[in-house]
Order: sequence, then C-alpha cells, then structure tokens
Amino acid sequence: MQARHALWTLAALFATSATFAAGTVTLTLESTQDGQTVSAGATIDWTIKVEVSTGDNFGLALIATDLVHDAANPEKFDIPPADIGSIDATMQQFSRPLGISNPGEGGATTGYIGVQRGTTGEMILKQIGGGVNTFGAAGTVMGTDPNVPPGVGQSGPQIVASGSFPAPSTGGTYTYQLDNAIANVLDAINTPPDFSPVSAATVDTAGGSFSFTVQAGPSVCLGDLNCDGQAGFGDINPFVQLLVDGYPAWSAAYPGCPGENGDLNQNGDYGQDGSPDFGDINPFVELLTTNPVPIACP
Repeated sequence: MQARHALWTLAALFATSATFAAGTVTLTLESTQDGQTVSAGATIDWTIKVEVSTGDNFGLALIATDLVHDAANPEKFDIPPADIGSIDATMQQFSRPLGISNPGEGGATTGYIGVQRGTTGEMILKQIGGGVNTFGAAGTVMGTDPNVPPGVGQSGPQIVASGSFPAPSTGGTYTYQLDNAIANVLDAINTPPDFSPVSAATVDTAGGSFSFTVQAGPSVCLGDLNCDGQAGFGDINPFVQLLVDGYPAWSAAYPGCPGENGDLNQNGDYGQDGSPDFGDINPFVELLTTNPVPIACP
C-alpha cells in the first residue's frame, strides 16, 4: 500500500458506528519563531500538538496530518521529517512497531515522522502520525501492542511530533501549515482479543499554522563585524563588543549584520547562546595580520 494512502485507508477501516457522538480533535502547529524576524539560516522549530474532547469518546485512536509550505512563500525547500526523539512513550504506541504507521524511508524506522512527497526542492511532509492497534490481536511488523491506551489527548495538549529546519535565504514572510488532517477517537476500550471500536472525529486545525520573516541582509563575510562590506581594523571594536558585551548587544548595535561574520573558527558558535566563543580570537587576529587589509567582502 503506498505511503501517501496508507493512513487514510486505515482510518476508513478503523471507523465504525459510534457509541458516542463524534469527538472533536484540535490540532495546533507551534513555533518559538512564530511572528519573529530571523536571519537566513536561523533554526526554525515546529511542534504539532493534539487535544481531544472529553465526555464523547475515550481518547485518540489515530492522527495524521501533512506539514506544507504556503503557496506564497518566497522560497521552498524539502521539509525534513520530524525528530524521532520528539515522540514520547504515549505516541510511541501510535508509531510502528508498537502502533500502525507508514513505513520509514531514507533509513528511518518509521513513517510516523512524516514522509517527503512532491517535487524535489520543495517537498512537503505527508501523514505525520499513526494509529494505535485496536484490532485486539498483535501484529508482527507493526501493531505489535494490542493494548489500547486510554484518554490520549484528553488531559491537555499532547505533542504529536516536533522538528526543525533552517530559515530560507530569500528575504520575506514565510508560513507553514497543517493540511489534510484526519483523526479517529475511541468509542470504547476493550481487552484483547476483543477489538476496540472507533469513530472518525471532527478535526479543528484553526491553529495549525505559524509564520516568520526572514530579514534580507548582507551575506556572510568573515571578519566584517560592522557590516561595512569589508574586513579590516575597523572591525576590531565590534569584534571586542561581540565577545565582551555578548551577541544581543552587538546585534542591536549592528542590526541585520550576520552573526556568522564573527564565527572566525567556523564551528557554528558566535555567542548566540549567550556564551562568547573565545576560540574566534586567534583566527580574527590572523585574518588581519596575514592579509592586506581591508579585505573586500564577496
């Protein structure tokens, strides 16, 4: 069965006549960069959470959703799958082998983290999620745990999956959103070998998007700490400020200047975590003393 269809078909197989009125499943897509302006290459995190109504079901049985680019995004790329480490013990029962999800691709053990589909260079994530085994019998490859967990998503927001990607290089506003979401909820929880009936839920994705703005600015130029287009002795004081006062103060003094310009040893650390990297000092001194200065930026 093709991955792009597997969970939708599974949802139809799971769905039965409801004992309760159909429950409501609310999906949200969150990011700590939502509403912020970031530099190109900055890490953008995302988290999908689920909440399930109470009193009309016994908890979540299946969840699947796509993570997609907004059509108006200035630049697209292949969205990487979710981080497998973000799946806690509760949601492991929705992922193979314990639960039922798409097969893994590219070396991944499970497709719960989403599978990439679409045109190369702008692929989206299809069917993040999976379902618990409600059939009452253990499978061999997936659905190996036939014991159905009660009340998933009913005691507060439950993380479905999380991931990240670098902010695109083209300036502008970017939006990412959930699409094609489906969910089933439990009508009853029975002890194996009896199956546990489920019903298709009403899915609310009103909070299923986030946006950020990539600030178009100078490209990375090692040693150019004042972003005047060249690396020279005029960058000594800004470099000292970056080390002594910290990245936030330096960034405020030189807005839009890439912090990577101060990463002279190119280890990915330029004090953005609040701790200066003194390993950048010797490469900065070497840059200014072994080259004719100023050095024009590319």
